[in-house]
Amino acid sequence: MHENETIREAERYVTNRDIPLLTQIYYTMQEIVSLENRSEWQNERLYSVTKRLKGMPGGGGLPSGLDAAIAELDEMNHDYGEALQRYVHELKTAERILNGIESRTMRTFVQMFYVDNITKSKVMRELDMTEYAFERARESIEQAQDMAHVKWRERFQYKT
Repeated sequence: MHENETIREAERYVTNRDIPLLTQIYYTMQEIVSLENRSEWQNERLYSVTKRLKGMPGGGGLPSGLDAAIAELDEMNHDYGEALQRYVHELKTAERILNGIESRTMRTFVQMFYVDNITKSKVMRELDMTEYAFERARESIEQAQDMAHVKWRERFQYKT
């Protein structure tokens, strides 16, 4: 995506109240990944500090570096637990929304574009969609009241 396209994407207004709930999952996942990376770094730092400790007394008590590392690790673990709880709650909400979508093609489109944050061009390529079909699908989703009220047009209509 070009920079201008990214700016334009950030400024889209949607009517569908389910979209913000679905898109939030991706950012919560990224937050958890960041917390995991920081926690891993902090664990390595803690191991580095404890590795240098000797059995000889050196002035009474633990080194302040170790205390600070343990305190930071404890705080990170607390933040990580809260982020995981938020993620589980958001994921359950998203699953209810996605499971309520009857059309498999619409559910796949919504999952890829709004939940997994896959780019427009990749969604179009993976789902074999034209630009017009993508924009028509996106417009019908974003301008509906919620996912249950989307007027989804299937590619093929079955004759009864």
